[in-house]
Formats: sequence, structure tokens, C-alpha cells
Amino acid sequence: MSEPALEAGAQSARAGVQAFTDVLAEPRVDMARLRALAAQGVPEVKGLRSTVWKLCLGYLPVVKAARARHLDRKRAEYEHFIKEFGRSHASSPTPLGSAPLPASPDTLSRSSLPHGDHPLSAAPDSQWRQRFQDEEMLAQIDRDVLRTHPDLHFFSGEGEAATQHRRAMSRALFIYAKLNPGIKYVQGMNELLAPLYYVFYTGAADEEERGRAEADAFFCFMELVSGCRDHFCQQLDDSAAGIKATLARLADRLRALDAELAEHLLDRNGVAPHYFAFRWITLMLTQEFPFPDSLRLWDGLLAGGSRGGEDLLRFCLAMLVIVRQDILQGDFSANMKLLQHYPPMDVARILEQAQALEAGEQLS
Repeated sequence: MSEPALEAGAQSARAGVQAFTDVLAEPRVDMARLRALAAQGVPEVKGLRSTVWKLCLGYLPVVKAARARHLDRKRAEYEHFIKEFGRSHASSPTPLGSAPLPASPDTLSRSSLPHGDHPLSAAPDSQWRQRFQDEEMLAQIDRDVLRTHPDLHFFSGEGEAATQHRRAMSRALFIYAKLNPGIKYVQGMNELLAPLYYVFYTGAADEEERGRAEADAFFCFMELVSGCRDHFCQQLDDSAAGIKATLARLADRLRALDAELAEHLLDRNGVAPHYFAFRWITLMLTQEFPFPDSLRLWDGLLAGGSRGGEDLLRFCLAMLVIVRQDILQGDFSANMKLLQHYPPMDVARILEQAQALEAGEQLS
């Protein structure tokens, strides 16, 4: 690339950063402007993505003067959850230190246990039974967290830092499960928490702020999952809000957008959305691209505000449109391979195509 082209690129990057800086400097953030900027991707400036995501998820108040008090209250609330649901992870004997566990019934006074409660009790209110269920859930969380992005040193390995990150994630997921007994923990939730925790931790200004990344990630995870929680509830799979209905909406939108593409892929090839888009939707595209690219896609997803709803479907449509010609030339096997192992590309294309679809256009 020529020197003038490099200088032009640098000027464009500086202008992009300045645009975010100007919006965020206002006493009250103009969320329409911020979302429009974030939809194109957030510049790689320390702390910028963290602030933008927290605002887009509704966790951070748009009024700057209200933020310090709000954050103090939410972080204190998270500390309360830790105390409410068990001992701190620092004293946990589990290999990862994972989440807090409730006190073992054998450490409680006999008078505090329900009459007839014992380790083999099947009574719904048995503290022993609850203890065993919690331990089983913690084991599942630990296994999944250990498998989170094994190619990234931030999450993997035996180093102290990676171990601490896994402990923080396990604890946050366990607390979420305790607060949401109707859903509890479902495999895959770790993949949705990971980008939030990573962005907030690495974007922190100092060690004190890094120590608060867990609490901030927890509440943002709550906000994120609130828009797609029915996808994790097996009992709702066949309901209007379940994952099957969402996959059906994707098929309907593809037919409305590009009848030729839909007819070839869905009808002639028989490649139904559940073959490829189940993972796209439930894990919000975190497994289809390298981790840094997933973060850029999440800039656009979170900017939309639907938290896993219509904006995510629009991104899925964008991905299909981009590989349109390959799909039209492929048969069942070729298209299954193509969509289950989406080809590497500059994710800026997906962001651009998704924006075009929102505007009622379709890029060639």
C-alpha cells in the first residue's frame, strides 16, 4: 500500500475514534448516534469497546453524572449475590475454584435442617438434595468454562491469570443459574459470557477496575440473555418464542429477501436452517470466526439493540447473501460444509451487508 493510502487510512481511523470520543464526552450520550457508529465497528482503543457495549446493553446510564453511583450500587449488589449463594470462590476446594457453593448441610446446626433431611432425601426442599444439584451444575459449568476458547491464553492454560478468569466466569454463571431457576445454566452460555468478560477486563484502566469486570460482565450477560433466554429453554423449543420458531423466521426472511437463494438452499438442497443456523443463533456467531472478529461482529449486534433477536437474524441473512454464488453452485454436501464451516473473510463485509439489509438494500 502506498504512503498516501496509509496516511489516508490513519486519518480515517483517527476521525473514527474522534467521532466516538465526541459522542461519549457529552453529558448525556446520544444513543442513536452511538449505535450508528458502533454498527460499523468500534475502534481498537483501550476501554472504548467496553464503554460502548455497556451503554448499548443498557447497563451504563446515558447520563454521565449518574454512572458512578449506579456502578457502585450494581457492584455491591453482585457482592451480595456472592454472599447469598455461598462462600467466596477463594475458599472453594474445586479444581478451578469456580463458583460459590452453598454451605454443606453437615456444617449447619441440626435444628436448622428440615425434619427428616438426609443425604438420600428426594424431598424438593432437602438441603442435601440442593447441595448435590448445585455441585452437579458447577461441574458442568467448570467443564464448559475450561473448554472456552482453548486457543487463547486469556482463558486457557494453567497460569494464575487464566485460572482467575475461569473462576470469575464460573462464579458468574453459577449465580445466574441460581437467580434464574427456570432456566439455570445451559451449555453454551459460557460462550456468551466470554466476550463480555474479556472486553471489560482488558478494557479496564487499572487493577481496581479489572477487579470489577466480573460484576459488570454478569449484569451485561443478564441483559444480553434476556433477549434470547427462550432459546435456552428446551420446554419452549416448539413455542412461538423458542429456537424452532426463530429458525423458521430466518427461513421466511430468506424467502422474502432472495427467493432464488432460498429455493435452491432450503427446497432443492434440503439444507434447513437448523443444520447451520442453530449454532449461529444460540451462540451469537461466537464460534464462526476468530475471537477478535467475533468482537467486531458483536459491535454491530449490540448496536442494534435487539439482543439476539431481529438484528441477529439480519446478520445471519447477511452471511448467506455474501456466499450466495457459492450456495447456488453447491449441492447438499457442499452447502452443508460451507455453512457449518463458514469461510474466513473480513467481517467488515458482514457488518456492511447487515447495514444494507437494514436499509432495505442488498449488496452484490
